[in-house]
Amino acid sequence: MQLSSYLKSWPWPDNPEFRLLFSTKSAAIALVPQAMFSRLEQGLEIPAAQAENLAALGLLVADRQAERIATWNMPAELNRLNPALTVAVILGLACNFSCIYCYEGSMKDGRAMDDATAAQLVLFLMELYIKRQKRKLELDFYGGEPLLYPGRIMELAASLKPFIEAQGGRFAFSLVTNGSLLTPALVNKLLPLGLQSIKITVDGPAAVHDQQRPFVGGRPSHALILRNIAACCDLVKISGGGNFTRDNYLEFPKLLDQFLAMGLTPARLSLVKFDPAMQVADAFANHEFRAGCNTSSEPWVAAAFPFLRGEIMRRGFKTPKITPCNCMVDITDAMTVDHDGQRYKCPSLIGHAGYAAGNISQGLSEANGCRPQHWRQEEKCRACAYLPLCFGGCRYLQLQRNGTMDGVDCQQPFLDRALETLVRQDCGKG
Repeated sequence: MQLSSYLKSWPWPDNPEFRLLFSTKSAAIALVPQAMFSRLEQGLEIPAAQAENLAALGLLVADRQAERIATWNMPAELNRLNPALTVAVILGLACNFSCIYCYEGSMKDGRAMDDATAAQLVLFLMELYIKRQKRKLELDFYGGEPLLYPGRIMELAASLKPFIEAQGGRFAFSLVTNGSLLTPALVNKLLPLGLQSIKITVDGPAAVHDQQRPFVGGRPSHALILRNIAACCDLVKISGGGNFTRDNYLEFPKLLDQFLAMGLTPARLSLVKFDPAMQVADAFANHEFRAGCNTSSEPWVAAAFPFLRGEIMRRGFKTPKITPCNCMVDITDAMTVDHDGQRYKCPSLIGHAGYAAGNISQGLSEANGCRPQHWRQEEKCRACAYLPLCFGGCRYLQLQRNGTMDGVDCQQPFLDRALETLVRQDCGKG
């Protein structure tokens, strides 16, 4: 048996006689004696029972080359096993907020899905669900602000839910919303139609959030959003997200303390996760905003993300664990449908000429501009121990940096700096 090619290890902070092992392929974590790890590094045997346990975790393998090939084929295998058709639906581009970093920017002009497109979308999803032989249909409603279109949400869900259930499948939908229009009455109308979760963006404490995410016209939104979360979080799973910058990420823990002070305890919020605001170069973006990032390799990101993740976990809130990640572009049965019926492989790509992949009335086409499985052409990716954690990174950020998706969005610098801390956090030692 050999150490996996997708193994990272570090000294255990509490006892240097032990080594912390992490599989980037299986996300398994193990603590082993340093003496045992040294034997494995030298290709020497260890007790059979311990070797069997480490092999079951994916930390030891019989053949590294066979392991690499299996890893390179992971996206295809995940697609084969995926039971769900997952579709992000852009209901319209109107929004009642004026967020300074919004990647849709000046596209938010009030255009919305009309009746004919909505009817075509229902037929498209029914036919694709049957054709792909799926067992679940999961919709994520986006905007603009999706809760400006509650009638359209209910209409689509009411048409699709009974059809999917008649096929023996499961229908569910989620919302990505700014939270300003969320009410218990609306949630209670949506729950019987398949609402399963809501993600609400709150950018830190009021002083930060109201500067980054005011209403159109400048009115503050922070207090209203928190009241709405408190009113609805016992009815449906609500997760809190937020977009920090290099200048304000140190302020975000104040939001967590505010959650606790107002009774929004870890038991009442399903997840909390903060991410860096994107620095967008598109013509329709706000070019006065310069505090975001267009690559995870910026050192401040590798400092800010683990810091905030640790603050979330220390207060008892749940946050996603470090696991293998497959870009939406490489998921065959994941897509975005814009308000006009155009299909894209990622919500961030709407409005980008040349990156549409067909439409719901004329049929689908390959998203070749998005370079599916582009990492296969990169030797540095195929040989990288971090490959399962990024599979070439974010196509959209690569486009923002270079004006093209050629090449990969390498996340090695970020993971070199941050992964040890993130894994220790998952062990309760962050």
